[in-house]
Amino acid sequence: MIPFNKQIIFATRPLRYAFDTFTYRRFADPAPLAALKDRHKGKPMLVVGNGPSLNQTPLDDFAHVPSVGMNKIDMIYSRTKWRPEVVVCLNNMVAKQNQNAFATSEIPVFVAWKARWYLRAENRKRLNFFDTTLSNAFSKDPVQGFGSSATVTYIALQMAYWMGADPVIIFGVDHSFKYTGPEATYQKREGPDTNHFDPNYFKAGTYWGTPDLDQSEIDYMLARQAFEADGRQVYDATVGGKLEVFQKIDLSYAHGMVNLS
Repeated sequence: MIPFNKQIIFATRPLRYAFDTFTYRRFADPAPLAALKDRHKGKPMLVVGNGPSLNQTPLDDFAHVPSVGMNKIDMIYSRTKWRPEVVVCLNNMVAKQNQNAFATSEIPVFVAWKARWYLRAENRKRLNFFDTTLSNAFSKDPVQGFGSSATVTYIALQMAYWMGADPVIIFGVDHSFKYTGPEATYQKREGPDTNHFDPNYFKAGTYWGTPDLDQSEIDYMLARQAFEADGRQVYDATVGGKLEVFQKIDLSYAHGMVNLS
């Protein structure tokens, strides 16, 4: 049973969030995010995670479908013609580690405003930013801020909602991690990364953020409720995925769904 105190996130540093919101509205350019509103209204979109199941997912078969990618998804580009339409990054450490790839990407990358301090000044100028709110309430207007989360997938789902997607089909969100120690903290990696589609996703000796799967499930439920309240659907086509919040479909059904629209 999920502890009651995890049902709603309130930031532990509210003054920092207030400062970030003030500076975001003062200095960031919201136009790139605003321009995405309803871009694919009523059309299928993919939300593509970074789990090892992507190695069993024929992304090339879905190359024609608009997608939201996450974090270091660029590491799979050499193996597929599929590309996301936008990429989102929430985690400070990922932003720091992957900033050069983000800054040189031909695909628009949106990074959390809170992570800007981890980026070199020249890279900040080349990226788009989004703000995050004090709570994890699902945001229907991300220009005012995305709902905070324990997982970047929640940001991606809010982005797909903002872009008008219906349905959303999830790939690569395995919702299963191998690690020891506490959740929601930074750890130094040892050995190959078995939690992502590439063994070098987080290289040995680098740091990664351990997951909080309980809180992630709460956020996913908020996303499901928001989509369904608007008459839209989210399906999960992750191969062998452990997430049980969204209706499961297999790859052949997903392929038929995107080709019927």
